[in-house]
Amino acid sequence: MALVWWAALVVHRYELHAADIDDCLLISRCFDSAAALSQWGGDGFVYPVNKLQFLHQLHKADTESYQLSFAKRIVGFGQICDRFGKHHFARLLVLPEYRGQQLSYVLLLSLMARALQQNPKLDFSLFVFKHNHLAAHCYLQLGFVEKPQPGTSHPDLRFMQLNNKQAKTLLAANKWQLMPVVQGASVVCIKEHPYVHLD
Repeated sequence: MALVWWAALVVHRYELHAADIDDCLLISRCFDSAAALSQWGGDGFVYPVNKLQFLHQLHKADTESYQLSFAKRIVGFGQICDRFGKHHFARLLVLPEYRGQQLSYVLLLSLMARALQQNPKLDFSLFVFKHNHLAAHCYLQLGFVEKPQPGTSHPDLRFMQLNNKQAKTLLAANKWQLMPVVQGASVVCIKEHPYVHLD
């Protein structure tokens, strides 16, 4: 009996939308300790989580919250803030059950596309804890570089930046073959995976 094989592309479609209250409360359930919540959100969050306090702390001025979804399920979360004269990313999160699938890159590239649609001229920045090597590796892969911290320096943090031109180049072509496209109020990011079937 002859072996027959055929190849196809499996398309994964991710969507970035503004996060509503229910989305934010879902995110609040991802943390199992005060340390985990503080590392993600920074100072001011209380554990165990109080819903109203969590929402109040999350929704600061000049800050927009977004959720990344796949097949109508939330897989990630992040914020775009107006800080330091840049598009500043904060409170980035891939939900625990979806980690290990390179969704950090999908989330960050989708947030970049949304931010540049809002203001195409600004650079990008973010903070990362020095001990969070996995996250720092992701940011370095995207082209972020460490810079001196603005304002009061925090010894446990690294301040990282990506310039505007690099971000636009990255969105046009990247090694993860992710192409985020702004479609109205959403950002759609398509990932194609080759699939080989053997009979």
